[in-house]
This record gives sequence, C-alpha cells and structure tokens, in this order.
Amino acid sequence: MGSTHNPTEEPARRKFFARVIATIQTAIAATVGVVAGGSILSPSFARREENWLPVGATFSTLTDNVPTAATLRVAREDGYSQIVERRVVLLVKTGEGQVTALDPTCTHLGCRVSWNVESKELRCPCHGGVFDHLGMVKSGPPPAPLPRLETKIDGDRILVQI
Repeated sequence: MGSTHNPTEEPARRKFFARVIATIQTAIAATVGVVAGGSILSPSFARREENWLPVGATFSTLTDNVPTAATLRVAREDGYSQIVERRVVLLVKTGEGQVTALDPTCTHLGCRVSWNVESKELRCPCHGGVFDHLGMVKSGPPPAPLPRLETKIDGDRILVQI
C-alpha cells in the first residue's frame, strides 16, 4: 500500500552507521592520545632553564679538601611577591681552579651533615652516617653519596647550578 521496503537497503545503512561510529571513536582516541602523550612527554622535551647562583664564599677563601658551608639565596616568584629561600651547600676545593658543591642532606633520612675537623669526615648526627670530604659513603646507613651540584668559577666567585 504506500510503503516500499527494500531489504537490501538496511545492511548498507548499518554498515554506514558502523563506519561513522568507528570514525568518531578513532577521532576521540587520537585526541585523548595526543593530550595524554603531550602531558606525559612534554616535561622531558622542555628546555631546562639554567639557574646559576653565586654562593656566599669565594674561591680564594676555601681550604683544599675541606668542606666549607656556604649559603645560596634562591629567589622565586610566588604570585605577586618574591620569596627568598636560603639554601646551604658544602664547597670543597679539589684542586687549582676546581670546586665540588655537595648538598649536605644525608641520603639516609634527610638530616644535615656537618664536617668533623678531628676525624676529617662529614657526619650525620641522626643515625651515624659517615661520608668522606667529597660526599662518598664511608660507613653507616646512607644508601648513596651526597648529591653533587654543578659548579663554575667566574674570577674568584663560585656559581652553583640549581
């Protein structure tokens, strides 16, 4: 009576809609992949900003192979204000024109190490960790040497990269 139903049209219509849905799903998956991949990989491709800071000691005041505590002033922006943090590093004059900078935080549980003049060792007061003058573990529980920081010398000034 009024309607003509063609049975071959229905499978073609289903295939068409199946392709449209598959295309939409592929586009959504590609978009999610780009966003997720970009957020995961972008930090590894970002250029690390070099931040060289002068320390509160000069090369000529350091004694050979004796760790000397020096202070860094680390300024950072926090909203509308600037916050200045002070960070202590240990400087070791290892030769003519060479300085090693050590982070004085013990690698065991984060206590601050200090130089013992009599034993000529860096000692952790918390759990008995002992390091040599270059931060290498001599005894105790520390699992790794003290972290080293990059240094360069500009005239008599010492710069440390953080």
